[in-house]
Amino acid sequence: MNARTENAKPPGRPGRLTGTAARVLAQGLLLAAGLATTVLGFSWFAGAIDQANAYRSAPACGTAAATPGTDCTRYETGKVTARDVSDGGDGAGDQYWLTVTREAGHRGNYLVGWDFYRATEIGTEVNVALWHGRVAGVSYRDHWDATRNTPWLTSLEVALLVAIGSALTAYGLSWRASPAPLAVAASVALFAFLGSSFIAAEPTSLAGALVVPVLGWLGMTAGATFAARED
Repeated sequence: MNARTENAKPPGRPGRLTGTAARVLAQGLLLAAGLATTVLGFSWFAGAIDQANAYRSAPACGTAAATPGTDCTRYETGKVTARDVSDGGDGAGDQYWLTVTREAGHRGNYLVGWDFYRATEIGTEVNVALWHGRVAGVSYRDHWDATRNTPWLTSLEVALLVAIGSALTAYGLSWRASPAPLAVAASVALFAFLGSSFIAAEPTSLAGALVVPVLGWLGMTAGATFAARED
């Protein structure tokens, strides 16, 4: 009788330990997948920013620094053929536009600042910088304005990746079958798409471009995790 009592083990303990280990492993996999997906999304975003600003540090085409196989910035002369002022809307103030016709006959409309606009007139010759076949910016004397080229496809890809990463991370941290992370992920996708489209189209440093998006993602993912735990 005593021998049977001493050898007896509490029922169910191995099963509970196995279940706990499986849950911890599943949470870890979800968390790792979420963070990896998010990092991939932000790395694509960083690549878009680098590409948008690459022309600034590239050598000018036709110079000794522009060795064969090296990306270079080509410069052309253009003439201002039209000037226009439009309403920016939503209290943004006036927008100043210059129509520039380049040497090869290509014509484009470019948004510039007030000082740039004021310094030019019809017939003024300006410099046009071209990067990979597209106009990267226009300049005149000490005035310079970059063109705004919005990478819509990259912004969509980044938005989907960081949204999926947010949902997976929230589920991994909360371990709750809650719709909250999915609802927040939809908001993350919307804000990420709009934000990355705007930031990537504006000339900015990589560090400055990443601070707000990363903080925003952390805040929204933390909110999704909290909402899932409370659900």
